[in-house]
Amino acid sequence: MAETTPKIRPTLANMEIGDTCSFPVQKMKSIRSQASELSVILDRRYKTRTNRTDRTIVVTRLA
Repeated sequence: MAETTPKIRPTLANMEIGDTCSFPVQKMKSIRSQASELSVILDRRYKTRTNRTDRTIVVTRLA
């Protein structure tokens, strides 16, 4: 059975400052565009980084 991943937009929108979450690296384009869009709409800052070993993209809310 396929592993389920959390929904991107609600997860990012509900993050508190300092929270991190990770998604499969295959979703990288969607994650980065949602983080960019939400940062403008909600006046927040997000940082993304890829973990090539684990094949994940990690998002951190900075402000």
